[in-house]
Amino acid sequence: MLSMDAAAALLGITPRILNLWQQQFGYPMPVRCDDGEPLYSDEMMAALREALDRELSVCSAMSKARATSRRSW
Repeated sequence: MLSMDAAAALLGITPRILNLWQQQFGYPMPVRCDDGEPLYSDEMMAALREALDRELSVCSAMSKARATSRRSW
């Protein structure tokens, strides 16, 4: 599991952008620790990183990553 900072760094974006994507696209959605810290699955972030590398738009990448990460859970 990755913290918000680690997930954002893996994607090459800021935590603020990651938060905006969650609001706009509903993805990637973290789970919350007991202390409320958001954590992201390694599989979800890997699927999103791969989709972002291949797609022309963030919207398209979100759709593909969402479909891919659901299959891997």
